[in-house]
Amino acid sequence: MSIAVESAEGVMAAGNRQSARQTLDPLDQMVLRVRSGDIDAFDEIMQATEGRVLGLAWRLLGDRELARDASQDAFLRAFKALASYRIGESFTAWIGRITANVCFDQMKKRDHAAVDPLVLESIPSPESYNAENLALHSQRMEIVQNALSTLTPAERSALVLREMEGLSTDETARVLGLQASTVRVQISSALSKVKIFCQRVLSKPKRPIGGHR
Repeated sequence: MSIAVESAEGVMAAGNRQSARQTLDPLDQMVLRVRSGDIDAFDEIMQATEGRVLGLAWRLLGDRELARDASQDAFLRAFKALASYRIGESFTAWIGRITANVCFDQMKKRDHAAVDPLVLESIPSPESYNAENLALHSQRMEIVQNALSTLTPAERSALVLREMEGLSTDETARVLGLQASTVRVQISSALSKVKIFCQRVLSKPKRPIGGHR
């Protein structure tokens, strides 16, 4: 009788472990597969997160080629450090922190964040815009990117993560390894600088098309 009870408990325990695995975040499930020897699962992780990683790197660095290099480096670092990731933690925040650190390293080497103006091909869903709207959108995004280049790396990172990546202040603080109060100060300073920059640019008189009249 006790054997039957133990057997039933074993089946229930196995079922509970299976249920727990099924309720895990899909990225966490992929991480567990990599840890169990399924290296191909890391390709799935890359496919699931490459858009966010590349987008974050581009916003932080302002240069598409540098962003591609940074995203590749970030995935390499993530693969090597995968054992340190805690299941149940936000994987996107974890790899975002790695991406930000890679970008910080690049910023230090360059001593500034260069800006590569946005081109029309990089705007999502271009078929939903007419030519005039595309040009206007591109112009506005270029102004924003140039405004971001006036910020310190810390200010730019905090602003990008919270205002453009949609992270909360606490999440931004975790990614950057800072106190939330410090992030709030950086964001406040960044928003003030961006506002002043945009006001200065937009207040300049526009030259008529075709030159002076």
